[in-house]
Amino acid sequence: MLSLLDIAERSQRGPKVEEKAWDMGLFRKMGELVAKYEIAYPDDGSFTNSDDALADRAFEAALEFLADVGIYCITTGRVIQFGRDELAEAVKEIPGEVIVGEGRDARVIRQIALGEREHIGQCPGHHAPFSEEYAPLVVKNFAQIPSGDYLEGINFDRVDGREVFGVPMEAYAARRELAWLREGVRKAGRPGMAVAYYPISTRSAVLIAPMDPVYGLRRTDGILLSVLPDVKVEHDLLTAAIVYQDYGCFKVNGGGSGLVGGFCGGPEGAVIESLVKSLGGFLVYRDTLCNTGVGRLATTTSRTMSLDPQTSWAGSVVFQALHRHTKTVCFGGAGNAAGPGTETHLWELAFGAIRAPVNGYNLYIPRQGRARMNASQTPLEAEWVYEVATAAMRSGLEGGRSEDLLRKVAAEVEGRAVEDPVHISECYDLVHHRPSPEYERIYLGVKEELASMGLAFD
Repeated sequence: MLSLLDIAERSQRGPKVEEKAWDMGLFRKMGELVAKYEIAYPDDGSFTNSDDALADRAFEAALEFLADVGIYCITTGRVIQFGRDELAEAVKEIPGEVIVGEGRDARVIRQIALGEREHIGQCPGHHAPFSEEYAPLVVKNFAQIPSGDYLEGINFDRVDGREVFGVPMEAYAARRELAWLREGVRKAGRPGMAVAYYPISTRSAVLIAPMDPVYGLRRTDGILLSVLPDVKVEHDLLTAAIVYQDYGCFKVNGGGSGLVGGFCGGPEGAVIESLVKSLGGFLVYRDTLCNTGVGRLATTTSRTMSLDPQTSWAGSVVFQALHRHTKTVCFGGAGNAAGPGTETHLWELAFGAIRAPVNGYNLYIPRQGRARMNASQTPLEAEWVYEVATAAMRSGLEGGRSEDLLRKVAAEVEGRAVEDPVHISECYDLVHHRPSPEYERIYLGVKEELASMGLAFD
């Protein structure tokens, strides 16, 4: 199989392409592949794909893209190219499970089955901004969630009262981030729980700075090394991938999702983009956990709620294709329109959590897509999505039953105004690890309505 050093060489010697030319070529190629492989939404209002042959065609389209076009390195302005045999070999090497953490806090995260009924993994928190006065206590609260397998780090713009800018301050901030994570999981009684570094910046010195088996990243921890939108990678992340591969950390592709409304076009093109980026994360960085699916660029700016069936269907195709042809450990569910402390956010999250076992993905961080300082997530949402996904597994939702429930949930919020997020201190008690009385009332109301729709809670 291709090594990361092979990838590094190809990023220096591949064909030179201007970035604008790459973007326009991406648009044209995705359109060609969508037509050639007949990837089309069935126009029946379905939220889940039921055509295995379509998922197979989508995967073949992704392989053709990688073999014919490759992946763009924005650092060198060159294309990393692959042969079909190299791609086939890499696909076989993708692991189906990853061990994270150490001691009694070690967890095995695996590729769950389509229509899973027994177990689902979860990364419950962070990948969001929190200021330093909240950070350690926030980490502790998320680490207290029993279903959590690992936690991702946080980002922030000030540390020790100083603005974070420039490599020296960024490297220092990176180490402080890991110190807060270590302190938080220890206070939660889970000292061996895995954490994954959410980069303060993507410069290689800053990516490597928190590598420290005592106070920072241990060999059983991880780091986020994501493929960029429009199938792009960069040298600093590749540098970190090489160093961390030798060190032993697991790596997370937080950027496996395709985007409707970008250079790849509509939902059909976003399906291929997502598959290419999901495979690309393993090829270029050796990412073994992948947050993937399909989302919309407009989600972060929309002021009206809409749980679009075409986008949901497109994500379903992606997960099915990856399950049918690889062992990729998939996550999904991050990035929603509304924010914490609101009813609309809980409905959005319930929609994604119902889809998780049906489509075979583990639960990724439930947060507002347009993340805001101290107002992007609370532990309640993480506990909520796990509760809903578990209820969906218990209910044995498959085929038409899952479609019926997804339609009901989508209809519940269609056209509602997107509610602004509530500051974590106003909707969650971080001292006693519980939601505010008002937020708990909202949560119980949504839960009661979902139960009346047929979801079997305990």
